[in-house]
Amino acid sequence: MAIRTFYNGLINCGVCNTLDVDVNKRIRLLNTYALVWGNLIFLILHIGLIRDLVVLFFGKNNFKFYNTYALTLQYFTIFLLFSTIYLNKIKYFKTAKLIFLSTGLMNFTIFSLIIRPEYYGEYFLLIIPPLALSLYRKIYIPIIIFLISFFLFTLPYTYYNLYGFDKGAYLVEQQFNLFIAIFLLVNYFKRINQKNEELLKLEKEKALKDKILLEKQQKELKELNDFKSHFFVNLSHEIRTPLTLIQGHADGINLNDNKEATLDKIDIIKSQSDQIHSLINNIMDLGKIDEKVLKLNSKQEDVSTFLTKHYTNFKSLFDTKNIQFTFENNIQNISFSIDGYLFSKSINNLLNNALKFTPKGGTVVLKADFKQHCLTIAVIDNGIGIPEEDLDKIFNRFYQSENHITKSQGSGIGLFFTKNIIEAHNFSITVESIPNVSTNFCIKIKDDFLQYNTTNFASYEIEKTNRLIEAKKTAYHEYSKKTSRKILIVEDHEQMRNYIASILGDYHITEAENGEEALRILQDNTFDVIITDYMMPVMDGKVLVENIKQQQIKSPIIVLTARTDKAGKLNMLRLGIDGYLNKPFVKEELLLHLKQAFQSYDTIKSFDEQLDEKDKENLNKFAQKFNDNLNLFISENMHTPNFGVDTIAEHFNMSKSTLNRKLKSLLGQVPKDIIMEARLQKARTLLEENPTETQKNIANAVGIKNTSYFFKRIEERFGRLS
Repeated sequence: MAIRTFYNGLINCGVCNTLDVDVNKRIRLLNTYALVWGNLIFLILHIGLIRDLVVLFFGKNNFKFYNTYALTLQYFTIFLLFSTIYLNKIKYFKTAKLIFLSTGLMNFTIFSLIIRPEYYGEYFLLIIPPLALSLYRKIYIPIIIFLISFFLFTLPYTYYNLYGFDKGAYLVEQQFNLFIAIFLLVNYFKRINQKNEELLKLEKEKALKDKILLEKQQKELKELNDFKSHFFVNLSHEIRTPLTLIQGHADGINLNDNKEATLDKIDIIKSQSDQIHSLINNIMDLGKIDEKVLKLNSKQEDVSTFLTKHYTNFKSLFDTKNIQFTFENNIQNISFSIDGYLFSKSINNLLNNALKFTPKGGTVVLKADFKQHCLTIAVIDNGIGIPEEDLDKIFNRFYQSENHITKSQGSGIGLFFTKNIIEAHNFSITVESIPNVSTNFCIKIKDDFLQYNTTNFASYEIEKTNRLIEAKKTAYHEYSKKTSRKILIVEDHEQMRNYIASILGDYHITEAENGEEALRILQDNTFDVIITDYMMPVMDGKVLVENIKQQQIKSPIIVLTARTDKAGKLNMLRLGIDGYLNKPFVKEELLLHLKQAFQSYDTIKSFDEQLDEKDKENLNKFAQKFNDNLNLFISENMHTPNFGVDTIAEHFNMSKSTLNRKLKSLLGQVPKDIIMEARLQKARTLLEENPTETQKNIANAVGIKNTSYFFKRIEERFGRLS
């Protein structure tokens, strides 16, 4: 192995990744020729020396020691041959080739004329031109080597006349034909080989391109699958949240209630219906864009009036989120021809994005300006912004820049739709953004599409707008507190929080907009139950629950979400939550889950109350140690088919009910769920270690009899593992 490695190293001397493949191939060829020839000479010399020594030992009278001149020549030849390898190593490739070929010419000429005359050694010169052909891509140097070789070949027949032939010239002519035939034959195969190598290179390049294309298609397919999942989950969230509010407030309408309360509920139902209607219209209009049948119903609109109306509609929404929203109107008496319905959608999308991506305390500006014969309408905010690498893709259909907000909101069609509407009007839109500093969406309308009016058609004034907004504000509902139970509601949708709070009016309610805010509240407060959404910006429900479990907060958790996919539900259930409700939900369903959660929390508190102060101080350490012991016991015994809760209770010397309460209190899970999770994890490990193992053997190894059911659970838990 060491010898092979040594010779491979010599053959690859001078080979470099930066060189052309063909150059590297010729370097290897030259090194191989030099190595083979040098080793062959060395072997022949030493066989000859051994032969001479044997003759010397057994037959002194007939001894004739190896020719000193021949010995010197061959050792010198070996030196020159290995010099070519060294020259290749130090990147003197051309010099190395010339020395190698010159060594051959010199060696065979001296051998045929001086060392072994009349032994036809000159015929070795026949191999020099073919070697030259293999070492040079172009033909002119091999031709020169051919002529030199043939000239040296003729010397024993012409100049020295070693063989005493009368017809030396005739023999030279015949020998020239032999030289030509061998040279042309080798050159023919060389050209065929070059063509084959070029074809192979093209095939390799094609295969590489196909591979790159296939990898690109696989990546795009994966991105498409990820998008489909993300798109439909978010779309479900966009629809189910308003549906919940509609259903809940519709059920809550009581004709015996006071008129104001009923009108509030009707207003919420109407606004949420409008939201669903708008989403459906966007999807339908998207189909029109695909079919290229988006037709404009244009008419003249006063710019100031049009923009003031949108400012009015959004002002209360920005105020509710504590965002400073202003309208900087630097134009007057200008109108443009637009499809009011579609162009409103574009402005609404831009303002909705600004509302969504700007945090509390931020600023948003709707600005209209006219400079250099061009009207600009801009929406500027100081929200989270758009990364530079996403700016050229932000208007692509379904594309969403990845951030904590797009994980739970949006469909990725808003800006694509906006751009198409604006361009259908022959306007243009651009975006500039510095993340967490400023984002500016700017619509540009050339002078050709504007009309200058002599009368100001603006029918809204900012002051009047503010008065209207104040008049529309409704008071926050206060609910009587009939119990001491405390509930934390974590939900980013304000109206949904209000609706849940109205259902739970008998309890003390604390609200949080996202998981991060909820964790801050939980630092100084305890709650009987935590109700949280799954999909939220900043910190979603899953991360919130993980943090709650890590901090060993024992409040029962109910997840109330628009996510209906199995993976999302399983992700939460594995964390040990106490309930998972899909929106829209029935009020009684939430109250039933709440009742069960209260009972669970009471059980936990009752168990904790039985512990003395010392036990309470060591509870966290004990919980970890108990968990380690439990996992070890399960790991060592899960292969037993009858292994279950009874076995664990017996091992820890406690009743099943006590074990259930203890695990629920310490770990937030019941024993059967812990056992199943351990079996699933073990099965996954076994499958990864031996993918060809049968499902039956895997199931038997973790103590499961129902193989098909178990592997269905594995797929639900981890997806397909093979």
